[in-house]
This record gives sequence, structure tokens and C-alpha cells, in this order.
Amino acid sequence: MISPGEYLSLLDARLPGLVVGAQLHGSHVLDDVVFDSDLDIVVELSAAASVPAVDGVDVVAVLAGDLERPVSSVTPLAGEVTPVLWQQLRTVGQTVRGTRPSCPVTAAEVSAYCRANLVSYWKPQLDLDRAALRTVDQRIPVFREAVLWVGLGPARLWHTIRTGEIISKSRAGSLAASHWPDLAPPLLDLVRARRGEEVVLTPDHTAAALDLGSRILAEVTT
Repeated sequence: MISPGEYLSLLDARLPGLVVGAQLHGSHVLDDVVFDSDLDIVVELSAAASVPAVDGVDVVAVLAGDLERPVSSVTPLAGEVTPVLWQQLRTVGQTVRGTRPSCPVTAAEVSAYCRANLVSYWKPQLDLDRAALRTVDQRIPVFREAVLWVGLGPARLWHTIRTGEIISKSRAGSLAASHWPDLAPPLLDLVRARRGEEVVLTPDHTAAALDLGSRILAEVTT
């Protein structure tokens, strides 16, 4: 896994003098780094330039000063800017170059984005996965990454809608297990699997993840 320092050194070599700010977010600042975690970073450039793609790095590039503006007025040079990203940088982001940004965003903007994402992205994904589950041999282990993605992704949005807080996937799974005790065993298995424990994930775990998604949609969209 590439470190922030190594990545910035690479950028400095490719874009000499242009990288004036860098902010970490994601698993590195949420105490949830696992073996396949990307380096999530926002870089500020003093002039428009093409940012090289690097395996294992999820980069958002903006012009210097953009992190002091509302998200709706920013056009990124690379990646996607969202109210959730602004909220994370504002609250738990870690500055590794330059000054800490203000990232102005309102709680209403963050909540609205999370609700819209649940409806536009996650609901169709859950519907597809639910249909696919009906054709799966119950004796065969399922694809680990797919189950973790479906099981823990919506839970993060659910928590942010309720509290405004940006949390890790692991913590989201644990909180969802506490909120819905009947789903706790399979959801806690997902958390354990994400953290690297040897857990065999089965179609029952997929079914629990899809059930959780349905409950979250019902709770936050009514």
C-alpha cells in the first residue's frame, strides 16, 4: 500500500511545484485500514493539470482555493466532489500538505445527498442482487467483496443521515447490528470478515445484507 508521502513524492515528480495542498480522508483517518484499502486523498493544484492514475489511490484533484467554496460551485480536475466528502474533510480529514480547509457544507446538503444516493444507486443495486440471490446454490460461499460492499455501504449513509457523522464501514456494520439485533450475527460476521478474520460468507450473509438495505431504505425514505 502506497503511503501519503510516497504518493506526494510521485506527484511532485510528475507535477513539479503544482501540488500545494493535500488532505487525507477515508479509511486512513477513520481507523479502518484493511489489506485492500485505497489511499483516499484530495490534492489541491495551483494550476489545472492532469493527475496521473496510480493503483491503490483514489484521488480527487481541485484547484487551490476550491476547498473554501461550496461543493456545488466546484468542478474537480479529477474524481468527484460531494457534500459527504466536504463533511468528512471538514470534520475528520487530515492535512498532510498546506492548510486545513473549511469545506463549507450544511447538514441538509449532506443528508439530501445520502438519501439521493440510497435511492439512485443502492436501491437498483439491491434489487439486482436480490434477484441474483434466488439463483445461487446455497451451499457455495459467496464473493466476499460483493457482500461486504452491499452489507456495509448503505449502513454508512444511514448513520450519516441520522447523525451527520461520517464513519467507517466497520463501525457502520456494528451500529446497524446494534440497531437491528435480529440481523446482528450475520452483520457482525461481515465486520469480522472486513477486518481480516477467517469468516466463510454464505448466501445467508447476502440475504441479511439485502434485508438491511431494505430496512435502511424504508427508514430514511419515508
